[in-house]
Amino acid sequence: MIRKLRKIKMIFADVDNTLLCLRMTDYSGKRTVGFSDYNDWLKYNILNNAYIECSAPKGMFNLINALHNNGAKIYGLTECTNSFEYNSKYNRLRECYEGIFNHHGDLISIDSRQKKVLIMQIISESFNLDPSEIMFIDDSYTEVMEAFDRGFFSVHTTEVMERFNDGVTLE
Repeated sequence: MIRKLRKIKMIFADVDNTLLCLRMTDYSGKRTVGFSDYNDWLKYNILNNAYIECSAPKGMFNLINALHNNGAKIYGLTECTNSFEYNSKYNRLRECYEGIFNHHGDLISIDSRQKKVLIMQIISESFNLDPSEIMFIDDSYTEVMEAFDRGFFSVHTTEVMERFNDGVTLE
């Protein structure tokens, strides 16, 4: 795997439960991953910084930093329902991955999970990158397998956590 990682020039990683470990609580203080009603979720995002308690999982942090230091461009790829949610995620990514998410373009918001592979294809083609030079990390096996079928180096979040908790050496 290290040989493949050395060739990576661009990474696309899901945000929720991938780049950020969700640690949100509802109004009563109970842990939650969101609200079933859109208006409740919007209200929560407006009144609270929904992602403020979220953190970068150790294995993910190690991998992202190693690849960034090796020259790879990192993108967050996420589904957002409103600008408050987007900004909460973006600000927390900037705090957790210092020096990596410097511009709003580093976090790409999409309206549907099913468009992740399409976005990666469009961006990879615009940079003339081979899909094997692009890494995709997600907590959804469906998206990981779809990206793999298109030639992207695709990894499930759990594999990153298992392999890289003790660090990453690309030498």
